[in-house]
Amino acid sequence: MAFHTSDIDNPHLDPVESFSYLKLVSADGHEFYLDRRIAYECDTFRKMVEKDGFKEGQTNEIKLHTVTGKLLEKVIEYLYFKYKFTDSKVPIPEFPIDDDVVLDLLIVANFLNLY
Repeated sequence: MAFHTSDIDNPHLDPVESFSYLKLVSADGHEFYLDRRIAYECDTFRKMVEKDGFKEGQTNEIKLHTVTGKLLEKVIEYLYFKYKFTDSKVPIPEFPIDDDVVLDLLIVANFLNLY
């Protein structure tokens, strides 16, 4: 089954039928394979993949040369959190962040335009 951009926004889509992923690579070489629907919670990732002329759209791989694996893992946790609680009818819990990474994570979030 071919992947269509319009399919990504369908919450009732069976993920097994048209699973599509992006590979995120951190500055220290850690590789993360992320469901495209989750990755697209980050508008920067979506634009990098969908915009003509960006090699990320052809390779489905995004290299983040300034983001360590530890920070990228936390960003991915946040993207899952955001996906889960967007338009949620239940109270949204606080997203946990360790004190030792707060400043670095803020810089990464700013870089990726995550709000």
